[in-house]
Formats: sequence, C-alpha cells, structure tokens
Amino acid sequence: MPAHQVKRIAAQRSRRKFGQVGAGRVKAHFAGIVHGEVQRFLLPGLGAMNFVMHGALGGGVTRSLALDAHGKSLSSAILDIELG
Repeated sequence: MPAHQVKRIAAQRSRRKFGQVGAGRVKAHFAGIVHGEVQRFLLPGLGAMNFVMHGALGGGVTRSLALDAHGKSLSSAILDIELG
C-alpha cells in the first residue's frame, strides 16, 4: 500500500478516536478533581490531543498542597478512559 494511503487511513482512525474523547467526557472522568472548564485542543499532525483543565490544581502550582502540584499524574489517569 502506498505511503500516502497509509497516512490517510491513520488520519481517519485518529479523527474517529478524537471524536470519542471530548472536553465533557474528560471533565466527567475527573469530576472530583476539575472544578472549572475543560478545553480540548487537537494536534492532528501529531495524532494527539491536549486538554486544559481549569481549576484542577487547587489554586495553582505554588498554592496547591497536592503531592502532584503540577498535575502530571493526570496525564496517566486520562488513559483510563475506554475507547470503543
């Protein structure tokens, strides 16, 4: 199969997966942690998404008493969302 067809098929699959993980679904998944808006930014060239979860760090890095003040473990927890 030519490389351009492989890339096109991969892009179609990524768009389908992207559609399953929206801002509302991420906010519901982190219901006890996120107290503000969730924004989703697509990075289709990378086959990735970036989520900004407002109000998730208890006032910000310098004010939070959380062990993970930067929220880096949240990126691992988002992998628990099952895709169909």
